[in-house]
Amino acid sequence: MHKKWFKPIRVNSQAKVHLVCFPFAGSGASIFFPWEKFLHSDFNIYAFQAPGREDRIGEDLIDNLELLVQKGSTELLKLVDKPTILFGHSLGAVIAFEITKLIERQGVEPKCLIVSGRQPPHLSLKMPPISELSDQDLVKGLLDLEGTDREIVKHPELLEIILPIIRADFKIGEKYLLPIKDQINCPIIAIGANNDPWVNVDELSQWQKFTRQECQLKIISGGHFYVKNDFQEIVQLLNQLKN
Repeated sequence: MHKKWFKPIRVNSQAKVHLVCFPFAGSGASIFFPWEKFLHSDFNIYAFQAPGREDRIGEDLIDNLELLVQKGSTELLKLVDKPTILFGHSLGAVIAFEITKLIERQGVEPKCLIVSGRQPPHLSLKMPPISELSDQDLVKGLLDLEGTDREIVKHPELLEIILPIIRADFKIGEKYLLPIKDQINCPIIAIGANNDPWVNVDELSQWQKFTRQECQLKIISGGHFYVKNDFQEIVQLLNQLKN
């Protein structure tokens, strides 16, 4: 079952570290497929695949964060038999942080949590809320965010599949706001892009409030969707963490 929730992109028994990646809203595990070519062979690579997308398209979507995290953490605990790094971008950072909290309560502490392109939980999103918009306005909102291929909006049959996924994910992200009370035990690396209109450096540095250990801040080149469009810098950073 854990292979449904955490799609193995590359698994080698000789690898030293599990890298578990969590995608941004509306996307699935496949956005991390291109990373395999550039990540060091010391990494096993898994990507979170929530129900209702890509190879799980026939399953019901989950728009409740608590339920999604409970199911995800249960499955993740089945594969963390090596030192593990969790990486999440945007909404994926939220899910990765919440799963880290749960697995640490079960006695499993990740080597590191990397939160990318997302302000810490006590700060509200700068992105305009779009989950409750009409289909037409939702499509316009997605195009304004510049994370959706403009060719997709020309195909109604694809939109019929994609828009419910977008609504479910953004519903989670738009409602997520926590007081500063929950800290994790593992260190955090907070990554942002220098041209991201939604997250700034001062906000990223406040992830320090959510760990009992060190929080490092890294700023790389690109816009909000650099994990898809320009991921070379982040792969270089990950390669430095393999030991």
